[in-house]
Amino acid sequence: MYVCICHDVKDTQIKTALAQGVNGMEGLQDALSVGTCCGCCVPIVQDLIDEHEANFIAIDVMAG
Repeated sequence: MYVCICHDVKDTQIKTALAQGVNGMEGLQDALSVGTCCGCCVPIVQDLIDEHEANFIAIDVMAG
């Protein structure tokens, strides 16, 4: 699904970037330019960041 229409960025690209270590909104803006034009995608991008962080924490707790 396209998340950032301005820069043709899909949710899978964002998820991949997060999995590869890109951190937070600023990191995604630097890596993929999401949220740097009209800003309409920012809430969706933040939801994807929050989802990634929640999954990371859950895995860390289970491993700990």
